[in-house]
Formats: sequence, C-alpha cells, structure tokens
Amino acid sequence: MIRKLEEIADIQFGPYEKGLSKGSVKYLLSSHFNRNNKLTNFEDSFIELDDKIRKSVLKNNDVILAGKGQRIFAWAYQPSFGTIVPSSLFYIIRTDPNEILGEYLMLFLNTDKIQNKLKIIGAGTSIISIPKKELQQIEIVIPPIKKQKEIVELANLLDKDMELTSQLLNKKHELRKGLINKLIQPTLS
Repeated sequence: MIRKLEEIADIQFGPYEKGLSKGSVKYLLSSHFNRNNKLTNFEDSFIELDDKIRKSVLKNNDVILAGKGQRIFAWAYQPSFGTIVPSSLFYIIRTDPNEILGEYLMLFLNTDKIQNKLKIIGAGTSIISIPKKELQQIEIVIPPIKKQKEIVELANLLDKDMELTSQLLNKKHELRKGLINKLIQPTLS
C-alpha cells in the first residue's frame, strides 16, 4: 500500500528553546547524532518541562526528521532513551503503530531515493529547509506490519554486524601497531 505521509502522520516542528546545562528534559540537537545518525550524548542540552513543551515530548513510535540544515536524516525514538524533546530543527512525525512502525518509517525516510527527494524539495537556499507542505506529500510504501518488522530486524542485524566489523578492524589496527613496535623496538637499542 502507498499513502502520503500526511494521511498516516501528525507532523509538527519541535519547539525553539534555549538549551540549558541542566533541566528536567533532554533537548535534542543535530550535534547529538554521529555520522551514522546514531544518538550520542546530551551534555549541556536540557530544557524545563511546561505545558507548551509537553506536546513535543517524544512518544513510543515517533520519528524525527531533520528538516533544516546540511544533514537531512530520520531517527526513530525508543522509550529507553528517556524523556526527550527535539529542537525546532526537527519535524516530529507521529504515527499509529498499528499501521506503520516508527523504525520502519525511519528506514524508509533514510533510503537514498527519499533522501534525494527531500534534498531537492529543500534546495534553493544555502541551508536546506524542507517545507512541511511538501513533506506531507511524500509517498510512503507501507507493507503489512509483519513485513515491516522483518525489514527492521534485518536492518538491526546489519547494523550490529557493521559495528562488530568496525570493532574487529580497530583491534586489528592495534595488533598491527603493537607487533610492528615490538619488532622494531630491539633494533632501536
């Protein structure tokens, strides 16, 4: 099934707030993500929770999309990350988990085809800015929930494999460095 994003989601920008070094809620900025769009840390990035902010607190199955800036990417919120409010850089995309899984939507929005489409939509200025009206018109391919779960599980396995491969490569670099140093060291005496 193919549906427009506006048909399956409530879309709003996160609030614009001045971050604090301490507060009751984590305030998410683009700098909190590494180059692989994985969440890193929250140092000195908090806000206080009030009625205005409460509606922007991320919920299970929410997806955020960086709608402004040099890097456009989607990220799926998980309750294990704690209480988070994304900054105004991000769109909050809230969907019905019985229709589409947040993690699946994130994967779909991060595909090359959709990323290229989003960059074209947001082009025209020195900094990319995706208008909400155009974002709402993006067509989303929605397979049955069972298939979405299979796609998410495969993506998670591939991510884990890449992480393990990276760790192994780092260990091999350390081993090589140590061996070369050990072999060369006696000749320097």
